Amino acid sequence: MSSEKNHLDFLVQTEKMLRSTGNSLSKINMVLLMLLDYFRAGIRNPVLLVRDNVNNRYNIELAPELTQDERTKANESLASITSKYPRRFAYEQVLFAREAKSVPIALPEDLIDKEMAFVSIPLGGQEKSSQTGILIAYISADNLFAEHVKLLKALAGYLGFFLNSTTPVSSRIYEEPLQDTFPMVVEGIVGESPAIKQVGEIIKTVASSRASVFIRGESGTGKELIAKNIHNCSLRSRAPFISLNCAAISENLLLNELFGHEKGAFTGATAVTKGRFEVANGGTLFLDEIGEVSLNFQAKLLRVLQEGEFERLGSNKTIKVDVRIVCATNADIESLVRKRIFREDLYYRLNVLPIWAPSLADRQEDIPLLARYFLMKLNGEYGKTIVIMDDQLHLLQELDWPGNVRELENFMHRAFLMESDGLVNIEGALKTMRRIGAVDGTGSGKTALPKPEKLEQTKPRIEVEEKLAIESALNTSKGIQVKAAQILGISLRQLRYRITKYDIAVRRIRA
Repeated sequence: MSSEKNHLDFLVQTEKMLRSTGNSLSKINMVLLMLLDYFRAGIRNPVLLVRDNVNNRYNIELAPELTQDERTKANESLASITSKYPRRFAYEQVLFAREAKSVPIALPEDLIDKEMAFVSIPLGGQEKSSQTGILIAYISADNLFAEHVKLLKALAGYLGFFLNSTTPVSSRIYEEPLQDTFPMVVEGIVGESPAIKQVGEIIKTVASSRASVFIRGESGTGKELIAKNIHNCSLRSRAPFISLNCAAISENLLLNELFGHEKGAFTGATAVTKGRFEVANGGTLFLDEIGEVSLNFQAKLLRVLQEGEFERLGSNKTIKVDVRIVCATNADIESLVRKRIFREDLYYRLNVLPIWAPSLADRQEDIPLLARYFLMKLNGEYGKTIVIMDDQLHLLQELDWPGNVRELENFMHRAFLMESDGLVNIEGALKTMRRIGAVDGTGSGKTALPKPEKLEQTKPRIEVEEKLAIESALNTSKGIQVKAAQILGISLRQLRYRITKYDIAVRRIRA
């Protein structure tokens, strides 16, 4: 087969591989293995570097010919080089002989005596420091050298286009509507307040990084949803996203859940079981309520974060994994560090990229949107068309929500199930709520119930406004109730219910 036909065949197979289903990085790794298989005599040690947008450095993401130790050493060299010279590999370059000795990627031992050139090509071919990634390799300095350089340029173009088109960061971040009604900052996170938009911006920034993420915030603020979006907006999006609530199980079970066990490791261990670190390999592991774990477990977790390795329970065999850790807590973790309940070194290891999930108190303007969003989901689930009126939305906005989004969602479900005449029963649902910690009515816990004076001030004002709106619509429609309902955006049944409620005199006005 001629070299030209060989190159064309390789590019055709590359396109097929990239179009296939599966994890993005796994497919690119297969392409690099194919490159070695097709051109082992002329192209060696292909490596994909991916830029970390947070610290502006390049890391080795894929390197089929490097051992784990070689990758670790090369990444340390890359960190040193790119911190001093951020544009060192951000433009196309070819280095021969002695010049190539200054690069961090080692030349394979079987090629030390051969004339080889180090080639660095940005993905997409643009010479700028903000490249998604860089393709590097060693090429034999023979009569096919120029053709092999052209091939790597074409491959870098393919990979650049593939990564930019499959990484969902930019396309998922802003204004992705649900039925043209619900603005989302990222998938599943409804809102348009400055606080929640800032979270969307941060997710966009940290998703492309390999660093650990620490999500902080009150209970019910959607920390796991933020973690899922970080995973979905990253290159690991097609790999597993595995979550575990660390506070829900004992320490022994936690160790077993995360690290797995060998057959016979303990009574009842009848087979080898993989832990969640192994299952999440290549993807993301989300550890919720990390502030609840013991110091002993913290030491084991720190080792995995530092070394990327662990042993199953009952085994001495070391297992290496590539897992991104995302943790969350609602605890005052700094206080736990000061009290020596939480390891300081683990805190700094986890807190590389902190994200604060805002409470509903910090994004009150999103409450009506969230209420309508949950109602839409409930209508779809139950096959109904229950509605909520504007006055009810205003009332929800006046309440305290110590349980945040989770509490609001549960409240809407309760009000939906108690619906009356096609309307959610907000007042009925409020009567079923009790103050947290209250037994004799004097508890000090927060409550979603409004203060009596606030409810007294809010409800009459809303009712007056609603009555005036109905009278205005009836006047505009000349007393025709069907048209008045259309003007108000409610059903005829709902209009008649309010006419009776407010004792509005209706008479048809002749033109």
